[in-house]
Amino acid sequence: MKKCIILQINYLILICLFIPCVAIAQPICQIQRFSAYNGLAQRSVTNILQDSKGFIWFSTWNGLNKFDGYTFKNYKAFPGDGCTLTSNRLAKITQTQTCDIWCQTYDLRIYLFDSRREKFIDILRPYENEKQQTYAVQNVYTLPKGVSWIVCDRGAFRIDEQAYKAQEGEGITLYNIEEKNLKGDQIITIFQDSDGDEWILTNKGISIIGKKKIESDIPFKNIKEDNGNIYLVSANNQLVIYLPQTQQLQFHEMPFSTSNAINSISRLGKDSIGLCTNNGLYIYFAENQRYRLIDPRTPTNPSTEVLSVFRDSFGELWLYSEMPGVVRYNLETEEKQHYITPKEDLPKAERLSRDLIFEDKQGTLWMVPHRGGFSYYDRKNKQLKPYYTDYNNPDTKFNPVILNSFLDQQGNLWICNHWDVTKISFSTYACSLQAIDASFETRAFLIDEKDELWTASKKGYVRIYQPDGSLKGYLTPAGTISSQPISFQKNIYCFMEDENGVIWMGSKLDGLFQLERTGNDHFQIRQFTHQEDNPYSLSHNSIYSIYQDHQKRIWIGCHGGGLNLLEKTPEGEIRFIHSDNQLKGYPKEHFSKVRYITEVNQAILVCTTEGLLTFSNEFKQPEEINFYRNLRSPNTVSSLSSNNVTYVYTDSRNTTYILTFTGGINKVLSENLLSEHIEFKPYTTKDGLPSDLVQSMIEDKEGSLWVISENALTRFNPEKETFEYYDKKYMQQELYFTEAAPVLENNQLLLGTDIGILKISPEHLQKSNYAPPIVFTGFKIQGTSQDLDINDLEELRLKPSERNVTFQFAALDYVAPESISYAYRLKGLEEKWNEVDNSRSASYINLPPGEYELQIRSTNSDGVWMEKARILPITVLPTFWETYWAWILYVVLFVLSTATIVYIILYIYRLRHQINIEQQLANIKLRFFTDISHELRTPLTLIASPVSEILEHETLTTNARKHLPLVHKNTERMLHLVNQILDFRKIENKKMKVLLEKTDVLSLLQKVMDNFRLIAEEKNINYQLETNQEAIETWIDQDKFEKIIFNLLSNAFKYTPANKSITVIANVESSRLIVSIKDEGIGIDLQKQQTLFQRFETLVKFNILQPSSGIGLSLVKELIELHCGNIEVKSQPGVGSEFTVILPMNQKVYEGRKNTDFILW
Repeated sequence: MKKCIILQINYLILICLFIPCVAIAQPICQIQRFSAYNGLAQRSVTNILQDSKGFIWFSTWNGLNKFDGYTFKNYKAFPGDGCTLTSNRLAKITQTQTCDIWCQTYDLRIYLFDSRREKFIDILRPYENEKQQTYAVQNVYTLPKGVSWIVCDRGAFRIDEQAYKAQEGEGITLYNIEEKNLKGDQIITIFQDSDGDEWILTNKGISIIGKKKIESDIPFKNIKEDNGNIYLVSANNQLVIYLPQTQQLQFHEMPFSTSNAINSISRLGKDSIGLCTNNGLYIYFAENQRYRLIDPRTPTNPSTEVLSVFRDSFGELWLYSEMPGVVRYNLETEEKQHYITPKEDLPKAERLSRDLIFEDKQGTLWMVPHRGGFSYYDRKNKQLKPYYTDYNNPDTKFNPVILNSFLDQQGNLWICNHWDVTKISFSTYACSLQAIDASFETRAFLIDEKDELWTASKKGYVRIYQPDGSLKGYLTPAGTISSQPISFQKNIYCFMEDENGVIWMGSKLDGLFQLERTGNDHFQIRQFTHQEDNPYSLSHNSIYSIYQDHQKRIWIGCHGGGLNLLEKTPEGEIRFIHSDNQLKGYPKEHFSKVRYITEVNQAILVCTTEGLLTFSNEFKQPEEINFYRNLRSPNTVSSLSSNNVTYVYTDSRNTTYILTFTGGINKVLSENLLSEHIEFKPYTTKDGLPSDLVQSMIEDKEGSLWVISENALTRFNPEKETFEYYDKKYMQQELYFTEAAPVLENNQLLLGTDIGILKISPEHLQKSNYAPPIVFTGFKIQGTSQDLDINDLEELRLKPSERNVTFQFAALDYVAPESISYAYRLKGLEEKWNEVDNSRSASYINLPPGEYELQIRSTNSDGVWMEKARILPITVLPTFWETYWAWILYVVLFVLSTATIVYIILYIYRLRHQINIEQQLANIKLRFFTDISHELRTPLTLIASPVSEILEHETLTTNARKHLPLVHKNTERMLHLVNQILDFRKIENKKMKVLLEKTDVLSLLQKVMDNFRLIAEEKNINYQLETNQEAIETWIDQDKFEKIIFNLLSNAFKYTPANKSITVIANVESSRLIVSIKDEGIGIDLQKQQTLFQRFETLVKFNILQPSSGIGLSLVKELIELHCGNIEVKSQPGVGSEFTVILPMNQKVYEGRKNTDFILW
C-alpha cells in the first residue's frame, strides 16, 4: 500500500476584529487543504467518513484513503496483487459496526474492506457464481444493531456483520419476492427503530424483521421515530402512526389535500414532527394531535415549497426549497426572513455547492443556502455573512464549492469537491482585538468612578469609553471630550484616580497632569514638570507610575528621577518631596528608574530597573523613611530572580507576586517586607512559564491569575502551580503586550498591545479537554513493515526472531496535529517516559524475553496532556535456551562440565607427575650411565687395544683364537654403547657441536656398510647400496653421519632374519639428501611406532637374543635434528621396515647456528 506524507501546510488563522459599540466579529476558524500534492491519492473525493477508531476515510477515483492527521494511506487494486476490486473509482463508502467499510464502485459493485486485514472482499461473488447472474448495487444501509443491507436491482442482501466477521461467507441472506421474504420488488428505504426491529419499506408494503408485525400492503416513502412513536408517510402523502400496543396503523386526517406532496419528514423536538410539503411546513404536535402551518413566503421568496427543515439551538427554523437562498422562521415571534447569497459571494466555479446547514460546538450556525455560498449567521444582527480568511482584507472571502461534507467526532467540518479536501476547525470566540493607532502601543488603562474606560496610546490619543463599550470621545489638551479624533499631544504612560475623583496622568518627558472635573465632560488640567531652579518641583519629567496609599498620600515614580511624594502646602500649593530635598534616604544613585509603585500591608513597594525597594508607610517626616533593598544574589535561590522589577500584584488570597523582566515571577514567602532579606519562590521557564519577560499580572473572577509577558499570555493556577500557555492561535495573530497595567471590565480582561486593545473573556478562553484516541498506524519487525493491524489485538506475541520492533502511532486530533506531543515507555523494560515531541514512533532493539506493556500518552492539539494512556501488552517469547528447562539443563551441564574439568585436571596432573617421575628416572639413569661410562671407557679401551694387538700379531691356540674375537667384539660393543651415552649427555647439555665439511656421501656410506658385510654373509642377507647418482657431495658432520647410519644398519641387522635383504638407498630430491635403510625384518607394530624414538624405548620383546639399550634410535633422531633434518619410518609387522633420513644440502640452512662450524679445506 502506498503511504504519502503530508507536507506542512500553513494554517489560515482567521482574524477576529473588535469594533467599539457593537461586538461585531466573525467566528474563529482554522482552514487546511489537502490535495494530490500532499498525500491524497486523487483529487476527486466522493465521500468522507470517520470510523469508530477515529480514522478519517476518503473514497476517491483512485481507491480508498485512510488519514490519521499526518499521512494518507491508499488502498486500491494493483496489477497482479490478487485484489478482486474491478474498479478503483469509488462512488460511496459506508462504515459497518465492526469498523469495516462498504465500498461502492463506479461500476455498481460492492466490496467490503476488511480494515484489519486491509483487504477488499467481493462479498456477492459467491452468490453471483451460484445463481449465474450479477447484482447491480443501488444503495447500502448500515444499521446500529450491526446489520448491513445491500440493496440491488434484484432484491437485497442482509448481512449479519458479526457472523460474517467470525466466518467469511456466513450471515448473508437474500431478500426478494422469489424468496417470499420481501413484499415488494423495489426497496424505498430501510430503518431500525429503538427496539432494534428492522423496517424495510417497499413499493408494495412494509416488511419487518423483529418482534413487531404489520398487516398492510400500503407503500410508504418515509419513516421517522420520535419519543417511541413511529411516523410513516404514505405514497399518497398521508401521515400514519404505528401503534406498537395494537400493532395497527393509525391514519391521520391531513390539513391539506393529498395532491400536496410531502417532500420529507423531520424531528423538530419532542413530540414535534415537521412535514415539508409543496405548500409550506406543517408541524404535527403529537401531544394534542394538531398541526401548525409555517408559510415560507416572504417578499423575496414567493414559493410555498419546503424541501427540508433544520431547527437550530435557539429554536429557529431554517427552510430550504428549490428557490435560491434559505428562509429563517422564528416560532415564537413568527418573524421570517429570506437570505440569498449575493452574486459576488458565490464561488466562481462550474458547479454549485450542495445545501448545507449545521451548528458548531460554539453555537455558531453555518450554512450553504440553496444555490448559495458558504456563510455563517450573525445572530445579533440577524445577517448571513460570508467568511473571510483575513477579516481586514475583503479579497480573502472563503467561498468553496461543497459537493459533499462531513462533521467528525471533534466537530471539524470536512468538505470535498473535485479539486481537494478542506478541513475547517472551529474555535471558541474568547478574544477580540480593537485595532487602534496601528504601530503605536496602548500604554495605559483606567476605569474611573463612573465605570468609564480611559486608554492612552503612544500616538498621543487619550480615549474615553462609556460602560456599554461605546466610544465617548477623545480628551483634548483643553480638557474637553471631543467626538472627533483629537490628540492630547502627550504620551500618557499611567493613570490614577484619587479618592476625591481627581485623575492624575503621568507622561513620558512631559511631567504630571492633574485633571479636576469642572462640569460634564470637562476637566481643568494642570501640568507639573521638573524645574531646574525649583528643588521642590518634580525630580524628572518621565512618570511611569502613580499611586495613592491608604493614608491618602500620593506617590509618583519617575523613570530617571526616583521616587516623589506629592505634598500640599498650607497655602494650597503642590510640591514634590524627593531625594534632592527632604527624601534624603532614597538611594537615587542606583534606583532612579521607577516602573511601578504599590502598597502591601504596611509596606510601600517601589519597582525599579535595579531592584526592589520597600519602606514603611508609618512615618511622620520623609527624612525618617528607611529604605530596604532586595536584589538578586547569584548564589541564593530564594533571592530576587532579576533586578529589573516591572510589577507587583497581590491576589485575593493575599499572596504577593513580584514580576520581573527576564526573571519571571517571584512569589513572596516572607511576612515581613521591611527587610533586605525577603524570601521568594521563583517561577521561570524551567517551571513551565512560557516566557520570563513578564510585564504584569491580573486575577479574573474565577480566581485564576493571568500572567502577561512580552509575547505570551499565561493562566497560572497558584494552588497546583501550573501554567497554561495561550499562543497566537488564541490571540488570532502575532502581537506583543505592553507594560500597560491590565484592568478587568465586565468580567473581561483588557490588555495593552502593540496593535491596540485586546479584550479576553476568561470563561471562554479554555484549553480543549478533547481526549484524542491513540491508534497504531504502522508496525515493523526487523525493519520490515507488517500488514498486521495491531489496534484490535489484546496482546502482541513476538517470536524469538522478532525482537527488533518499531511501533508507529498517532493521536487522532485533527485540529492541529503538528501541535500534539507524545511520550511512551515499555513498562517492564523502563520506568521513565520518553518524551519525543511530535515524533510518532517507538523502536526497541534486541528485546529480552518477558512480558511488557507498551504505554503511549499524548496531548491534544491544545497541548493538554491526557491522563489515560494507550496500552498494548507485549509478550516476547524466549528461545529454548532462554527457558527454565534450559536453565536447568545449563546447571546440569555446568555441574558435569565442572566435574569433567576437575577429572581432566587431576588426570593431567597425574600424567605430568608420572612423566616427571619418568623424566627424573631417565635423567638419573642417563647420569648413572654417563658416570659409569666415564669409569668404563678407559678400562674398555685398555682391554680392546691389547686384544686387538694379540689377535693381529700373536700365535694363538685354536681355543684362544675362538674366544678372543668374542672378547674383542663385546668390548667394541661396550665401548660403542658408552660413546652413545656420552653423546646423549652432550646433546642434553647443548655442548654437542656439528662440524660440517664437504663430504662424498656414497663413499662414506660404503665405508659404514663394510662394517656389516661379514654379518650379512654369515646370515646370507642380500646387502646392497642403491643410488641413481654417480656422486653425492654435501655438507655433513662425517662422524655423526656415520653414527646415524651405523645405528640404523645395526637395528636392521638385529631384527632381520637370515636369507632376507637389507638395502641402503641414497638419492637427491629438491636439494635434499635422502638416505633410506630398508629391511625385510620382523617389522614394528603401529602403536610402537609412535614411541620408537623415545629414549630407552626398545623392541626387546621381539628379539630376546639381541637385547637393546633403547638409546640408539633416540640418539639417531637427536643427531639428525642437529643437521636440521628429520627421520621417517614406515613399517609393517612381518614384512619389514624402512627408515628414511632427510638432510638439507643447502649450506645456508646451517649458517648462523651457534652449535655449527664449517671445516674448509
